[in-house]
Amino acid sequence: MKTLILLVSLFSFSAAAVPIQGHKVLISAANPYAVEAGRKVALAGGNVVDVAVTVGLTMAVTSPFFAALGGGGFALVKMPGGAPEALDFREVAPKATGKDYYLNLPKDASTVGGHAVGVPGMPAGWVELHKKHGKLKWEKLFTDPIRLARSGFAVSGEWLRKTNSEKKNLNPAAKRRLYKKDGSEYKPGEILKQPDLAKALELLRDKKHGGFYAGPVAADIVASVKGGGGKMTLEDLTAYKVRWLAPLKTEFEGHTIYLMPPPSSGGVVILSALKLMERLNLKNQPLLSADEFHLMAEIQSRAFRGRALLGDPDFHTNPVTFLTSDSYLGEMSKSISAKKTAALKPLNESEIKETTETTHFSVLDHQGNAVAVTITLNGDYGSGILTDRYGIALNNEMDDFTTRPGEPNMFGLIQGAANSVEPGKRPLSSMSPTLVMKGDETVMSLGAPGGPRIISGVLQVLFRTLARETDVDLAVQAPRVHHQFLPNTLFIDSGRFTPETVQSLKDRGHKVEEGWMGRVYLVRKRPDGLLEGAFDSRGEGMVGGI
Repeated sequence: MKTLILLVSLFSFSAAAVPIQGHKVLISAANPYAVEAGRKVALAGGNVVDVAVTVGLTMAVTSPFFAALGGGGFALVKMPGGAPEALDFREVAPKATGKDYYLNLPKDASTVGGHAVGVPGMPAGWVELHKKHGKLKWEKLFTDPIRLARSGFAVSGEWLRKTNSEKKNLNPAAKRRLYKKDGSEYKPGEILKQPDLAKALELLRDKKHGGFYAGPVAADIVASVKGGGGKMTLEDLTAYKVRWLAPLKTEFEGHTIYLMPPPSSGGVVILSALKLMERLNLKNQPLLSADEFHLMAEIQSRAFRGRALLGDPDFHTNPVTFLTSDSYLGEMSKSISAKKTAALKPLNESEIKETTETTHFSVLDHQGNAVAVTITLNGDYGSGILTDRYGIALNNEMDDFTTRPGEPNMFGLIQGAANSVEPGKRPLSSMSPTLVMKGDETVMSLGAPGGPRIISGVLQVLFRTLARETDVDLAVQAPRVHHQFLPNTLFIDSGRFTPETVQSLKDRGHKVEEGWMGRVYLVRKRPDGLLEGAFDSRGEGMVGGI
């Protein structure tokens, strides 16, 4: 334990100054226990997928507020001899739901309690990733996750803040498990044990898909959802399937960038924004100037404009070709002035919103094999439900659908009709795991948590590392802006802009508001073959490897 604490301190200090380096495998993630578990798997001969699955399983124990087994996510994967692939293990709407499901329910029904829970995809995602690309035996990936659940881990300040901030929404089973027997709070550094969660992990280890989507764990999930007022069934769980998709790709500054397709909106928005950057020669603006930030905001606004037209491709024809076409982007670039902001009409009558509590981790090895994974419960602890028997935190991903047309979701996004609730459908997401290739070699894996601010975070780090050729740590820590078209507000990184820059942006007509930004986790292969990584100082994190 003392060694681990020393590593956390070292990495936290050094990440503010220089990228952290490795030569064989490198991991960037939001939790030090998960990075250390992944490092052990790499030392045992595991490949990048083995490492990624171990990191994800460990975070389900140590970071249940955004990485529990009751969530879902996306992954981009590049393995030897193959092209990058996209895996969708996003949650789906239960059979009992539909377009009008929430209209006669309380306004918070899509965010708190059983009605908010989508069918989890996380365990199926880990099983599928390992089945297709894993190297070590499946059982080998569970050693640290089960040990940390059974024997316990030291809770962090972030764990405490996130847990206490959601206390009012937590069900009795959650309060029983996340607080001491007398109801008092844990203090940073105190040990939290989760023996029941360890049993759930053992069932997943021993029975894979059947250990979660059938048997006692599935029964526990259904009973807990119904106890919270929801209508999920065992049939919903047994019917869940992941799907492999073809990534979006685009060329930018001599690199090929692979992006997540719908139901992620991130890939479409980032692809559009990168093309607009090239059209407007954004890299010729003075670095970190008001001119650069103004144009960055205008580009983001135009790229986000089409987001409300997107949805699950199994239920909706997405206008990706139109939104990324030269004709449409040419029209958008002509609408941008360097002197003042201009508000455009929406492409439809809706705007859009979603939650911030997501996490991302990146894994890259010296041979260019890579995994970029973004996972989520949507809000902190999702629906507020921890299952009664096993203590699995369940998502509130249903709020990412258009549950009430014309009203913003918990992230302030107003969703379009393409994202309406339908049984078996996956909600639209901003999660944007991203891989960057130079020729045939993967040179960067990155992504972020943060609702729609995932997209602006990944976009700006891509711009700074590839177009500006900025040091990766400086690129990750640099001040950022966020504009998601609606609301027509320019959000700027809290405490990171000078009064002069803020005033210059206001003089151009921007409604400026300080706020939080997405937290980027990145690993890159340098031209000399060494690996380097960075995690965002805006939150907890660690980079490590071998």
